[in-house]
Amino acid sequence: MIDYKTVFVSPFMQNCRIFYNEETLEACVIDPGDNADRIMGEIKDRDFTLKAILITHMHLDHVGGVHDLLSMQKVPVYGSAIEDRPLYETLDNQAIAFGLDKTELFDTQWVTDGQILEPITGLKFKVITTPGHTPGGVCYYCEEKKLLISGDTLFAGSIGRTDFPLGDFDDLIDSIKNKLYKLPPQTDVLSGHGPNSTIADEIEGNPYTV
Repeated sequence: MIDYKTVFVSPFMQNCRIFYNEETLEACVIDPGDNADRIMGEIKDRDFTLKAILITHMHLDHVGGVHDLLSMQKVPVYGSAIEDRPLYETLDNQAIAFGLDKTELFDTQWVTDGQILEPITGLKFKVITTPGHTPGGVCYYCEEKKLLISGDTLFAGSIGRTDFPLGDFDDLIDSIKNKLYKLPPQTDVLSGHGPNSTIADEIEGNPYTV
């Protein structure tokens, strides 16, 4: 059975998700923004094996723990889209801006719109490119589980900021309305910060998109 656990990391209380298969004991981590020791501790405590890391966008509070995780377990890293390369190359500058510890760069496999990833047995994600919060930001949609990993594109009752470098408000709204809001209404939205929501609730009540 596929399930997930949320681990709150970084000073920004970012939602790092650990997805796991209880039969194969495989796990993948989405957006490990910090606290790699704690993330790996959650994995080891349940005898899981880390198989992959997925990234929604190249902001430090979502990738700050990637290098340290890879030092404990070498696994493939997927994401975000290649348009985020300028942000990836300036992660140190982001750390300075937010008063966070610098992080080492890591190898990643840039993903493309519509690509299907299977980071662990029985869990398939479709890549949905959603520029706006960052130019290469992506969401991961699991049709079988009816859930969306929305990163900082869409929140419960809110949207991602676009006042950071390379952000674009019009692109963000277009991504939400013309891509995410086309998903089934019952789809759970697991965002990068804050509580979960659903596509139906956001279509009906998100003040930024109504």
